[in-house]
Order: sequence, then structure tokens, then C-alpha cells
Amino acid sequence: MSAVLPPFGVAPLTIRNLRAPAALVDGLPHHAADSRSGLVTFDVTIRDGRFHAPTSSEREWDAQGRLALPGFIDMHVHLDKAFTSERTGFSDNGLASAVELAMADAPNRTVEDIVARMDRALVRAEQHGTVALRTHLDTFEEPDTSPAWIAFGEIQSAWKHRLTLQAVALMALFRVEHDDFDRRCAQIAKRDGVLGAFIGPGSATPERIDRLFLAAARHGLDLDLHVDETTDASADGLSLVVETALRHKFAGRIVAGHCCALAQKHEPEAQALIAGIAEAGIHVVALPLTNGFLQDRKPGRTPRLRGLAPVTELRAAGVNVAFASDNVQDAFYPYSDFDMLDVMRQAQFLGQLEGDPAGWATACNAGPAAAMGLDGAGMIRAGGPADAILFEATSWTDLFSRTNTARTVLRNGKPLGIETAEAAGIERRRA
Repeated sequence: MSAVLPPFGVAPLTIRNLRAPAALVDGLPHHAADSRSGLVTFDVTIRDGRFHAPTSSEREWDAQGRLALPGFIDMHVHLDKAFTSERTGFSDNGLASAVELAMADAPNRTVEDIVARMDRALVRAEQHGTVALRTHLDTFEEPDTSPAWIAFGEIQSAWKHRLTLQAVALMALFRVEHDDFDRRCAQIAKRDGVLGAFIGPGSATPERIDRLFLAAARHGLDLDLHVDETTDASADGLSLVVETALRHKFAGRIVAGHCCALAQKHEPEAQALIAGIAEAGIHVVALPLTNGFLQDRKPGRTPRLRGLAPVTELRAAGVNVAFASDNVQDAFYPYSDFDMLDVMRQAQFLGQLEGDPAGWATACNAGPAAAMGLDGAGMIRAGGPADAILFEATSWTDLFSRTNTARTVLRNGKPLGIETAEAAGIERRRA
């Protein structure tokens, strides 16, 4: 297989013999999917920055069976905490310890500090082929005065022509009882944000979850929740969310992140709850890196539990499942680099998903696109933007066996040129 890049340029280019998961190719003629790999072979023409059905062209390139994936969509990250592990250290004693380390660092997170680290994160994500991200922002203060939200506003404006960015207000669930909660929700809505909450063991009550849903409905907000991030099978946050969503007939999108405890429940209870998740139309995002690192973690002891939501059972019930990076080089997870290929690889391993790699590939593009309301994104689609990643690999084994798999990232049909916010001359706007 030649490593020569195709002759990209202004004129149309037809690429022959690409391979991609069948579920991620739309409106382009292709051969039948290979029964073992789930991959289809197809040709495509890139013209005016978009994908089109193949046409005869003087400029053609034979991809020789290279794998292609749509641009990644990383729907659960924490840009405000990324790249702080040199300051915080990292937890050797589970989630609670990570929270303490992160909270101790919170005073260091000035607007300037957060902008610089967010920009670094987005450069890395873009370079690896991500086209959209959703970040949770620690919302200790109201958004109008929150350094994280002020920094995000600057970054979102600076990157608006490069990445699609969404933000979630991450707050402790008890804040729904505070007098300023309605004002917080109004400020989130003003910023086109998403209402979030950390729903940990012991914090969920029917009254609190009810208040959360009522506030979201009142302000027209979607919900994206940290739920049952624990291996304690008695955790009941997710069941309360499902019951409340069904009772309210909630019209907005609901995302439940983590859901680790669901994997520890007795089978009949777990299956009943999974059926409720499907009925309520709740999207689930599993976080293999951070949850694999933190769950069941104690010093001097080998972990017994994986900490991953039961993604196979969820998908079998019709639930839309996504994977995401979550924490990157912070107190919760000291590694990673906003590379969704790494997330895909670890999810395959931890979830034992290697039997259907093509089916699970959708959890990193089309699946999160649906959860984020990005209609039509996350696909290699005729008429859609030519945003994709071409890998120097012709099989799933090739792709997942090498940690440094070479790739060409296409944005609007051209190989990506990396520019940092600093190089682009972005000026900080001080609140």
C-alpha cells in the first residue's frame, strides 16, 4: 500500500476503493458489506469541500482499501480541567480523591489559564480528526461570573469556523434547592448551553430530580447528567432520572453519562432499568478511559471491576450509546490527548466489543451527533461536508494494533492545517 497522499487541490478529486463501516456511508454507491469486518468498499468524489457520488475525473487516487471514518464527535469532555495534572497530581484512591484534588486547584483556574488550556486541547482534538465537542464546565458561580463560562465564550467564538462546541453546566445536584438556580438556568439558556448535574450516591431524591426536570423544561434546556459514577449497585440516581423523564414526558434531549453502577445490578433489575432508559429515549455516554482508571481503585489493591456501563445490553435494547474522552491529563485521568481513536481502542478492549467493531464505530460519530442534536453529522454522506479521517490501515486489526497509526484528517475536503489560537492572533476579551 503506497503511503503517498492523494492529489488534493481546488479541482474535484475522485477517491477509489475506500473502506468504511456500512452504517456510516450514506448516499454513495458501495459494494456489499464484508460479513466479518462490517466494512464496505466505496468510491467518492470530493468537490467544493463536500462529498459527492463518484464521477469520472482526471484527478483520481486509489486508496487501496484504506479505512475512512467520519470526523469524530467527542461529546463528554472537561476542557476547563484539561492539562492540569502537573498541578494537581492524580487520584490513587478513586473518584472522591480526584474531586478533592481538582477542587484544591480550582482557584488556579483563571480565565486566562482556562483559555490557554482549552485552546491547547482543541488544537489536539482537531489534529486527531474531531469536528465537534461537548464540554462540561464546573459551574461553582453563576455562568455570568464563572471563569470557565467566560473562557468558553471566548474559545467558542475563536473556534467557530473550525469546531462545533457545546457546553454543559456541571453542578452538584443540591443546587436545585438554592434560590439562584432559576437564574443560573436562564443564564445557561442565554448561552445556548445544556443543563447538567452530578448525581452521585446519596444525593438523588425524587424532589431534587423533579426540580431539575421542571427547571430544564421551564427554560427549554436539554439535560446532560453525570449519573451513578460508582460501582455501588445500590446507586439509584439513574432509576430516578428514568422515572422522572417518563412521568414528565420530557421533550428535551437527555444524556446520562457514566452509568457505571448499572453494570453491577442484578440482571432482572438491570434489564428493567435498561428498558426504561430505552422507553424514555435517554442517550448514554460511556467513558472507558476515566472510568477504567478510577472505578474500584484503591492503593495497594488490584481492581476487580471494570467500571464500564453495560453498553452491549444498552445497545441491544435500542439505546443510543456513545463513547467519549472525558478527562484528559487531570486529577481524574493523567493520560490521553483528545484522540478518539484511543477511546475507540480502549472501549473495544474493556467492553469486549471486538466482535462488531464496525457497529461500535458509530459510538464515536453518528451516535454522539444524535445525542447532541447535530443533524446529519458523523457520516460520510453524499452532499455532506468532506470531513473525514483516512487511516494508513486496511483492517480493524491494523487500526487498533498500532498506537501511532498514521492518518490524514480532511476538513472540507482538504488535509488539515493546524493553527493555534495564538497563531491566529486571537485576543482575549476580559469580562
